[in-house]
Amino acid sequence: MKNYYQILGVKPTATEAEIKSSYRVLAKKYHPDVNPDDASAASKFADINEANAVLSDPQARAEYDAKLREAAAPHPSQEEIIARQRAQAQEAARQAAFRNMNMNRHDSVTMARMRAQAQAQAQANMAQAQIQALVNQAFQQGVAEARAQSDAEIKKLKAALASAVADSKKLKQSEDALAELKRKLRDAEEDRRDLEQELFNRDRENTLANTRIKELEEALNEQGGNAAKRARNENSELKSELDKAKKTIKELEREKSAIQAEKEKIEKEKSELSDNVSKLERDNKQFDLKNSAQIRLQQDKRRQLQDEIDGLNKKIEELTAEVETLRAENEQWQQYAKSEEFLSDTEKRIEAWTKKTNADKRLAKPTLYGDLGVLIWATDEEIVETYNKLYKRYAGKSGDAIVAKLQKVQAAYDVLGDSEKRKEYNASINITEERIESERKLIAENESLMEEYRNQLATKEFWQRFDELTAAAMEGDAESQCTLGTIYYSGEDIDQDYDQAYFWFKEAAKQKHADAMYYLGLCYINGHGTEKNEVGGQGFIRQAAKLGSKPAQKEMKKQG
Repeated sequence: MKNYYQILGVKPTATEAEIKSSYRVLAKKYHPDVNPDDASAASKFADINEANAVLSDPQARAEYDAKLREAAAPHPSQEEIIARQRAQAQEAARQAAFRNMNMNRHDSVTMARMRAQAQAQAQANMAQAQIQALVNQAFQQGVAEARAQSDAEIKKLKAALASAVADSKKLKQSEDALAELKRKLRDAEEDRRDLEQELFNRDRENTLANTRIKELEEALNEQGGNAAKRARNENSELKSELDKAKKTIKELEREKSAIQAEKEKIEKEKSELSDNVSKLERDNKQFDLKNSAQIRLQQDKRRQLQDEIDGLNKKIEELTAEVETLRAENEQWQQYAKSEEFLSDTEKRIEAWTKKTNADKRLAKPTLYGDLGVLIWATDEEIVETYNKLYKRYAGKSGDAIVAKLQKVQAAYDVLGDSEKRKEYNASINITEERIESERKLIAENESLMEEYRNQLATKEFWQRFDELTAAAMEGDAESQCTLGTIYYSGEDIDQDYDQAYFWFKEAAKQKHADAMYYLGLCYINGHGTEKNEVGGQGFIRQAAKLGSKPAQKEMKKQG
């Protein structure tokens, strides 16, 4: 917030004379004419003018002092500031609306209203700046806190994720070891089945050998002698083979026992691995649940923060809309002030131009231009046109005065209607071509100014009538309410606004205003300013026709 006392170099207790004296000194020092092409001096000069405009106005100074004290005091909360500034903006808007309704009624207080509007604009701008600063600060703080919380949560999640990855790697290694053990178990099972088959084959061969031994012993007993000897030899060989077979069977049984022990060891490891797998699965499920809870918590925090940000953005939009309303009203006031200034200046120029025109007429009266009834600066076309009008007026009429007047007009036209003769005549009365050209240029500029004056005067008259209608409508005058509604409905002189039109038609219709009921029916039929309701709209038009509304009666005849 600018300190106007520091800008002018005076104390807050300075008198009006001290402020004025300091302003004059500084204005002379930093004036753009004294400091050409110096942007800093121009900025300083603008600040000096702004400070003097506020401090030289007692009411504006009192309000500024209050704001200065408020700025120096402990800062209230964000919600209090927003509520206070919104109330100020709304009050300024209400005051501006009230001033708009009553402007042109009391011309003596025009300048006071303009100062009040300027103060309202200053308040709105200050409110917008303070609100924007607070919102930005709150937004930045909220985002910073949310970012810090998010970073902390992300670090935790990353650590948990790293631990889960490590556990997953261990689980993968365990699963690979289990798969390898299962493969070894399958191989051992196949070896055991092969050994059991071989043992079965050896038992069968042993049984066959014993049977053969018995047969040979029987044959030996029968044959005796050499046969017994051969049988014993065969028996000895068979026994040797049998011993070998038994030895092989014992080795197979030892291998079988070893395989069985290895099998039991594998089953034990398998059970342990299964337990580890189950434990890892339980840990993994718990981690997933914990991770999901943390993610949901983080999402809830983010949603909460986003809701707060959305709320702040909504408040910003509302305050921005209020400030825009104040700015639009201020622009309207500025345009009105410019229009008033233009009309006032133009009226003075009209008065001066009237005096000049009378002087020009007096200058032309004793000359041929006076005989023809034109100014000395008249164009050739204007001279021809004037002569033709006068000739039609006097030609063919009797009377010495009329004949003399016609002769005088013809004599003047004979000279002024010829460009060469006219130049010679102008020189004889000391009128130069340069002066004629200059005067014609002034006339063209005055005509353009008059055109703009007539347009702005018409606009002013419209707004005067509009404000009078608004004031009367707000006081409950049904005719004014209906007329105001038609202005908004047509949109010819102001921006079309169906909502405002519907509102005023409805207010007038409550008082049984016939035409207002007809237009209200049109609003319902076309859905202008309200929801479309053709049945209800036709009902209003029928009532309007019964009450004597000519447009409604014409519409009913058209419908048959």
